[in-house]
Amino acid sequence: MKEAIVDVLRCPLTRGKLTLEIYEKEEKKYSNQTISEVKSGLLVSPSGYLFPVVNGVPRLQAESFLEHDDFLRKHKKDYDVLKKKIVEEYDFVIKQAIKRNKKTKQSFGMEWSVFRHGSDTTWGFNKESRKERFLKEINSTAEELKGKKLFDVGCGNGVLTSGIAEFGMETFGIDVSNSVEKAYINNQNPSVHYVQGDLQLPPFASESFDIVYSTGVIHHTNNTELSFSCISELTKRGGKLYIWLYKPEKDFKHNALNFARSVTNKFPIKAQYWIFLILLVPQGLLKMRLRGIKRNWREQLINYFDVLSCEFRYEHTPEETEIWYLKRDFEKPVVTFVEYLGFGMYGVKKQ
Repeated sequence: MKEAIVDVLRCPLTRGKLTLEIYEKEEKKYSNQTISEVKSGLLVSPSGYLFPVVNGVPRLQAESFLEHDDFLRKHKKDYDVLKKKIVEEYDFVIKQAIKRNKKTKQSFGMEWSVFRHGSDTTWGFNKESRKERFLKEINSTAEELKGKKLFDVGCGNGVLTSGIAEFGMETFGIDVSNSVEKAYINNQNPSVHYVQGDLQLPPFASESFDIVYSTGVIHHTNNTELSFSCISELTKRGGKLYIWLYKPEKDFKHNALNFARSVTNKFPIKAQYWIFLILLVPQGLLKMRLRGIKRNWREQLINYFDVLSCEFRYEHTPEETEIWYLKRDFEKPVVTFVEYLGFGMYGVKKQ
C-alpha cells in the first residue's frame, strides 16, 4: 500500500479521514521502478475504529479487525480495550456485515484462488481483449482516459484493474475476498491500488472517481439496487458509472443452472471445489473442445464456481436499471452491451 492513498481512503462507517500507523515497509518492485510501500500497519478512524493493513493491502471492512485479531493484538498493546469499545458501539453493523459477506467471501475467495496470473484467461478474455471490451463498455477512447481516476468495484483477480491503468489512469480495485492479495502481488503498475472492502460500505469519499466500473458484481449482493446506490455516490459530477448485470432468460439451460445453484451453494466451500472439479470440469472441458474453444481446467473450474457457488444471483432488465440511474441524478443511461444472460450500461452524473 502506498502511503499517499490515505488521502483518498475514508472510514467506511463514518466517512471520516483515516490516520496511518506504519509497522513494516517493503520495497515493491514494478515493471519500471521500485517503490517503498507499507507492508503492515493500521488505519484508524476519528471514531477509534481500527482497519489493519496486512500483506500490503488495506482491510477496510467492518469485520476486518476481527478477521485479523492476532495481528492487531501483536501490534496494538491496548487492542483488547479498543476492540471492546468498537464492538459495543458498532455491534449491529458488524453482525450485519459478517452475515452479508461470509458466504460471498468464501465463494469468490475460493474461485479466484484457483486463478493463475500470467497464464489463465478471465471468461476467455486475455488482458488486451478485456481492455478493448472495456473501451466499448464505457464508450470511450484510450486518449480520453488519461489522467482519470477509476474505481473497479469487485475487481476479482485484478487483471482488468491493472490492465486498464495502462491507458494512463489511476485505478483502485476493491473486492470482498482475499483475492486482492494476489492482485496486489502480481500488479506491475504503480498507478494501481487494491483494497479489501465492502461495496455497501465503500471506503472512499463521495464523488471521488471519474469512472466507477462494476461488471458482473452488484447482482451478487443481497440487494442490487442498494449496492448500486452505494457506488453511485462515488461518481464525480460529469463522471461515468458503468454496470453489467444478469438479465432474465427463459430457456431451459438457464433455468436448470439456477435450480442447480440453489442446491450446490448449500454445500461447504471445500465440498463444492471437489464436486465441481471431479464431476463437472471434465465434461465441461470436453464440450469446450468440441466447440473449438481452448480452456484449461482452472478456467473451467472458475466458471462453475461463478455460476453454481454464489449465495446471491439476481436478474434485472435494462428498463428497471435505467430508473436507478435517473433516481440518482444521472442522465438517461446508454446500453452498450446486450448478450446472452446479461447487459451493460453506463450513465453520466449530471453536472
